Amino acid sequence: MKQVTPMTPPTALPPIGTPPPDRGGSGGPAAGGPRKFLVPIVIAIALIFSANKLLHHKNHDEVLAADVTRAIAANDMQPVASDFNALTRAKLSDRGKVGQLSDFVNADGKFESVKEDTPSGSAAGYHHFIATFEHGERAEDLTVDSDGKIADFHVRPTTTAQ
Repeated sequence: MKQVTPMTPPTALPPIGTPPPDRGGSGGPAAGGPRKFLVPIVIAIALIFSANKLLHHKNHDEVLAADVTRAIAANDMQPVASDFNALTRAKLSDRGKVGQLSDFVNADGKFESVKEDTPSGSAAGYHHFIATFEHGERAEDLTVDSDGKIADFHVRPTTTAQ
């Protein structure tokens, strides 16, 4: 004998014009659709862009000026001698002048950072910096030649020095 299984009655369909039930994560109107991901992405991009603008990124000339300032403070110009052109490099061997300059920059304590603030319209190759030390600041002027080598470097008190 063949066994017959009873049929279940069909489920009732919702009336026409009724929105489908929310099945969670379907991307339908109740789930927020694709827009629910758009807002956090836009916020993240805005935060990254803002942080990038607010944080200072050192340029090549700032790195060069910082290296020279560290060498002066250490009274040892050997690490940066190759960054100077041949005419200026000869002056680095004057231990008396380098020693005086070292004393001058060390008077404000430990070197911390350097930031370029070259005025617009300055001559090609000229760069101006503010070097920050533990107890003060110094102005630095750096001139590079057409080969990218240091032709001139000066450290002096800032105009706002106390």
